Amino acid sequence: MSSEAPDAVWMLEGFSKADDTLVTEHPISRTQLLRLRELITPDPDDPWMLHCYPVPRELWPAVDAILHCGPPDPDLDYLTGASAAE
Repeated sequence: MSSEAPDAVWMLEGFSKADDTLVTEHPISRTQLLRLRELITPDPDDPWMLHCYPVPRELWPAVDAILHCGPPDPDLDYLTGASAAE
């Protein structure tokens, strides 16, 4: 990964399975992002996970150990997300 981190903020986003509405966001720090990359492998051309990546339920115990985000809501699909920092 390039040492040149983008000026971005990352989130764990929960979307409604019923209508894809964004329901919840949980912040992800750069340090946490580096640990998440050990679980969720980004595309080779996206080392900073600027694109969205699904967070599989079977990884949730490890994700929670990193993010301290609590149990997943069964009515939501979770993805990592990033946006430009303000």
